Amino acid sequence: MSIYQEILQWSVGKSSFTQDALRRIITSQSISISDIGELTQLHKKDEGDDTVTLVAVPLNNTHIPTASTTSIDYPKLISIKNPINISALHNEADLQFANTGLIVIYGNNGSGKSSYSRILKKLCWSRDKGIELKKNVFKVSEDQQEVLITIEENGTNQDFQWDESLPSHPALNSIFVFDSECGNIYVNNENPTEYKPTGIDVLERLIDVYSQISLKFDEEIQSYNTQKPIIRIDLQSTPAGIWYETVQSKTRVEVDNYILFSDEDKERKEELTELLKTQDPQEKIKLLRELKARVENYLQQFQNIEEVYNVESLQTIKDLRTLFEFKKAAYDLATNEIGAVNTLSGFGSDHWSILWNSAKNFAIKENLTDDHVFPSSESLEKCVLCQQDLNEEAQSRLEKFNEFVLNDVSTQLNTVRRQIEARLKSIQNTSVAPLSNYSDLTQYINEFDKHYKEFDELFLEIQTSLIEFLKSGGDLVIPENIISNKIEELIEKIDKKIKSNIEFSQNRLKFVAEFNNLLTKELLFNQKETILQYYDEYHYKQWLSTCKSKLITTQISKKIGDLMATQAVALQHQEFISHLFDFNTDLATKVGINKTRTDSGTTYQKCSFSDIGEGMNSVLSEGEQKIVALSNFLAECTIDNRKNTIVFDDPVNSLDMDYRDLISDKIIGLSSDRQIIVLTHDLSFLRLLIDTHKNKLNTDCEVIGITKYNEISGIVSDEIPYLAKNVDERIATIRRILMDHNSLQISDVHNREIKLEVARKRFRMLLEKTVEEVLSNKAYQRFSKNINFKKGNLYSYAVTEISDIDYLLSLYSKYSVPQHDGGTTAIPLMPSSQIIDQDITEYIAWKTDFKNRRKTLIDSN
Repeated sequence: MSIYQEILQWSVGKSSFTQDALRRIITSQSISISDIGELTQLHKKDEGDDTVTLVAVPLNNTHIPTASTTSIDYPKLISIKNPINISALHNEADLQFANTGLIVIYGNNGSGKSSYSRILKKLCWSRDKGIELKKNVFKVSEDQQEVLITIEENGTNQDFQWDESLPSHPALNSIFVFDSECGNIYVNNENPTEYKPTGIDVLERLIDVYSQISLKFDEEIQSYNTQKPIIRIDLQSTPAGIWYETVQSKTRVEVDNYILFSDEDKERKEELTELLKTQDPQEKIKLLRELKARVENYLQQFQNIEEVYNVESLQTIKDLRTLFEFKKAAYDLATNEIGAVNTLSGFGSDHWSILWNSAKNFAIKENLTDDHVFPSSESLEKCVLCQQDLNEEAQSRLEKFNEFVLNDVSTQLNTVRRQIEARLKSIQNTSVAPLSNYSDLTQYINEFDKHYKEFDELFLEIQTSLIEFLKSGGDLVIPENIISNKIEELIEKIDKKIKSNIEFSQNRLKFVAEFNNLLTKELLFNQKETILQYYDEYHYKQWLSTCKSKLITTQISKKIGDLMATQAVALQHQEFISHLFDFNTDLATKVGINKTRTDSGTTYQKCSFSDIGEGMNSVLSEGEQKIVALSNFLAECTIDNRKNTIVFDDPVNSLDMDYRDLISDKIIGLSSDRQIIVLTHDLSFLRLLIDTHKNKLNTDCEVIGITKYNEISGIVSDEIPYLAKNVDERIATIRRILMDHNSLQISDVHNREIKLEVARKRFRMLLEKTVEEVLSNKAYQRFSKNINFKKGNLYSYAVTEISDIDYLLSLYSKYSVPQHDGGTTAIPLMPSSQIIDQDITEYIAWKTDFKNRRKTLIDSN
C-alpha cells in the first residue's frame, strides 16, 4: 500500500476539517492564507459553530496522485572563496571544485583543511550541529565573518555570500558532511531520521497546517480584548461584589438576570441615602409616627366614602332592590287574590292593617275567640265591630282577611322600603371633603391632586347611579375608583421608614452594608453592556482555546512514526547493512538501525546491537565504531538512489590498511556518478585514492593542495599535489615553472631565483619518482601497502644497466647539493634555467630509451 493510500485510510473517522486539509495538501503545491482561513472555519464548524456554511470536501481516492518517477539534479559545490575572519584562512583564497567525480583536498596539519571542513559542516548538512567558526585569534579583528560559496543548482551557478548573521543557503542542505565528531553521533546517539519517503511530507505539512490554524486562533483570541470592568476595592466585599468576582463562571441567563437595578432598588437606595444622612433617628421616628396618625385619619375618611360602593355595599344595595321587587310582586299577588272578597277601598293599606290588628286584639282580650286564635269558630259568629251575626259569606271574607294578614307581605314590603330609604339617606349624606384638607397627602403622594379630582368627580357619578338604582332599579354598573390604596401605600412607606429608622438607630453598619451593595448593583447595572460583552468574549475565547486544544498533533506524529518505521527507517536499515557488509560482514549481522520514537512529527532512530543491550562504544573498537558510523552516514547519502554531494573529512583516521582499501573503493565507486569531496592530511590515503580512482575509472581524480605561509592558512597550492603527480606530469610542471621564470623581467632577480629554486626542487622530486615509476615500473610505490609482483613490472630490472644508474645518480647529485655558508670556493654552482631545460630534454630521451628497451624485452618474451 502506498503512503498516500495509508494516509487516506488513516484519515477515515478524523474530523471533517482534517480530511479537507489532507485533500488540499495533496492536490496543491502550497497551502494559501485563504486555505488556512477556510480550514479554521471548518474546524470551528466541527466544534459546534453552526454559523459556518462552508462544506468540507474530504480526501478520497480521486485525489491520490499516480506514481511517477522524477530525476533530481542535486546541488553541487563549485567553490569556496574569500573567507573573511574565519580562523587564519587566507581571505583571498579560492578553492575550486569539479562538479562531478572525486575531488581530494590535501593539507598538512595547520594548513587550513580543518577550517574549510568546519565551514562545510556549518553551512551544509551534518549530524554534528552547532559548529562554531572560530575567528583569527592571532590577529584579532572586528570584521564580520563571511565567505562566498558558489553552488551549481539545476545546471546554473549561483553565488551565496554568507555572513555570520545569515542562515545557510537551502541548497547546501543537500550536501552531506562526515567527520570524526559525526561518527560518534552516528554510533552512540539517537538521531532524527533524515530520509523522508514520498508522501510523508503530506503529514508533515498537516502538522504545519495545524500550527498555522493554531496561530489563527491565537490571533483571534488576542483580538477580543474587552476588559472586565473594575469596581472599587471597598465594594468588592459586598454580596454583589463577591458575585461579580466570579461572573465568568455563571450562565449568561444568570448574569443577565442578576445585573439589574429596579425601581425598588433605586427607591431603596434613595431611602438609605436619606437614612444615612439622619443625625437623630429618634426625632425622625417621632415625626414619622405623627405623620402616620394624620394619614390614617385621611385613610379612614376615604375608606368611609369607598364603603358606599365597595363590594359588600354594592351587594347589599343590589340585594335590597332585589328583595323589594320580590316583596312588591308578592304583595301585588296577594292583593289580587283577596280583591274578590274586598268591598272597601284602601284594602291592604297601613290604615287597614291597623284596623285589622285592633279588631284582633279586641277579640282576644274580650275572649271572643278560641285560644287566642283570631278568627276562630267563636269569633266567626259575630262581627266584633258591628255585633251583627256573620253569615257564611262574611265568615269566608274574614278568614280570607286573616290569611292575607298572616302572609305579612305588606309588612315585609314596608320593612324593605324603610331599609331602602335609610340607605338612600346614607348615600345622599356622604360627600368628599375639599382637597385643602389633605395637604400631607398632596406632599407625599405623587400627583395626589389629580387622583383626588378623578375620585371626587367619579364619586358623584357613583352616588347618582346608586340613588337611581335604589329608587327605580335597572342595571347598576359602578366603575372602580379607589384612592385609599395609595394612602395605604403611603402608610406602608411610613411604617417602613419608621422600622428602618428604628433598625438604623440599633445597627447603622447593617444599613451601610446594604447601601454599598445597592451601590455595587447600580455600578454593575451601569456597566452591564460592557460586562456582558466581556462575558461573551471570555466564553468565546474559552471556546476558541478549546478548539485550539483539539489541534493536537500526537496522532499525526504517531502515524508519521509508523510510516517512517516501515518505509524509511526500515529502508535505511537495509541500506546501512548493505554498506556495512562491504566493510565488515561479521558486524553487519550484529547491528541495525531501529526507530526509537516520534515527537512533533520527527521520527528518531538509533544504531545498536541486534541481540545485546550493551552500547556499541563499550564493545566495539574505535576502528569498528568508525566503520559502523561511516556505513550509517553512507546509508543516509545513498538511500532511495540519492546522488547528492558527499564531503568526507579524514574518513580513515584510526583505521587499518584493510579498511582504508575498502573505504577507498567505496568512495571511488560513489564518485562515478556524483560529486565527492575528501579532505585529508594522510598522504598514503591520498596516494590510495589516486591509484584506486585511476585503476577503477581509468581517469585521474582532481587533487587540490592547501598550505600555510607566514601564519596564513588555506592557501591553494600545487606543492602537495606534485607529490601525487606521475613522471610526465612532473616534467610538464617543471617546464611550466621555467616558462614562468623566463617571462619575468631580467631585473626581477629575486623572483627569478625563487622560480629556479622551485624548478630545481621539482627536478630532484622527479628523479625520486623515476625510481618508482621508471626503474621499477611501479613494482613498488611509496604510500602503497602492496608490491606489484608481476612479470611486466619486474622486467624493468632486467633492462636496467649501470649507465642508467650512473645517469640518474649524477642528476640527483646535481639537484640535491646541500647549501650552506662557507667560502666562495665552497658554494656549488646551481643549475641555471638553460641547464635545467637541457637536463629535462636529456632526461626525456633517456626515459624513452629505457621504456623502449623494456618494451622490446617484454615483446620478445
